Amino acid sequence: MSNSADRKSPLSDPLLILIAALLLVALGATIFFSGSRPAQPLAHEPAVRPRPIITNDTRVVMLTKEVAKADGHGAPETHAAETPKAEPKPAPAETKPAEAAPAAAIAAAPVVKATADGKVKGRVVLKGTPPAEKAIGALKSDANCGKANTAAQVTTRNYVVGADGGLANVLVSVKQGLSGTFPAPATKPLIDQAGCMYEPYVSAVMAGQKFDIRNSDPFMHNVNATAKVNKGFNFAQANAGQVNEKVFEKPEMVRLACNVHPWMIAYLHVVEHPFFAVTDAKGQFELPAGLPPGKYTVEVAHLKAGSQTFEIEVVAGKGAEAVVELAVK
Repeated sequence: MSNSADRKSPLSDPLLILIAALLLVALGATIFFSGSRPAQPLAHEPAVRPRPIITNDTRVVMLTKEVAKADGHGAPETHAAETPKAEPKPAPAETKPAEAAPAAAIAAAPVVKATADGKVKGRVVLKGTPPAEKAIGALKSDANCGKANTAAQVTTRNYVVGADGGLANVLVSVKQGLSGTFPAPATKPLIDQAGCMYEPYVSAVMAGQKFDIRNSDPFMHNVNATAKVNKGFNFAQANAGQVNEKVFEKPEMVRLACNVHPWMIAYLHVVEHPFFAVTDAKGQFELPAGLPPGKYTVEVAHLKAGSQTFEIEVVAGKGAEAVVELAVK
């Protein structure tokens, strides 16, 4: 029987000893590195954050968040797409409410009453506030006209209104009811050029009635009459005091102008009968005497405010008085 001391121990084999040592080193290294850093979660490719999509001022953004757990471990949490609420738009700047346009003036019906004096008369009144007249600066800038016209300011004459509302430059004439023929008046109305303005601004003559045009300024004007049914004319008046006689044979309204001084304008109504008048600065009028008895339609007509009619009846020895309103337009 062999002695146990004679048995060969595995530890005496150098190769086995080397292998065991290597295993121990590897095991120790694994334990060391495992304990020196936290366990890593499964790797995930971080989501790419897309560019915002803007639609009607609302941004739609896809978000992916990684939320670590309290212990610092765990897989990332993926959140669903979020649609943030549209940001409120800033309130518009405070603006003043639009001012309401002034109510249009409405003319009342004419008021007519009989009179015992046989006259047809009355007043024309303007309803509403007319626009301000414009200053004619060119007149004052002209060397000759500036000296000839001594008024502090010269303006247009679209609405000439008296202190009590009376409207000037309104033609008042019989429109219906007349029959027969009437001779032209023997008087000769005058249209003057004074201070580089026509005076009067609005006048009237009967068809076939002669009238004068005068230049009262010490320098030249010309008179250009624009007519549609009558024959117009255009002539110069070079000297102060020069007068030219003219006549129109057919009813219409004729525009007079001076081409030397273009702001100089006037209007001449040519009426088919003698029963007409132009209101004065107070809006007053009176038709010529001699209107035969009968029922008539009378018209008032203004260049800007339009026209209005009223009915009258003339009986022997009795007439009519009217108050007529025209409204600003």
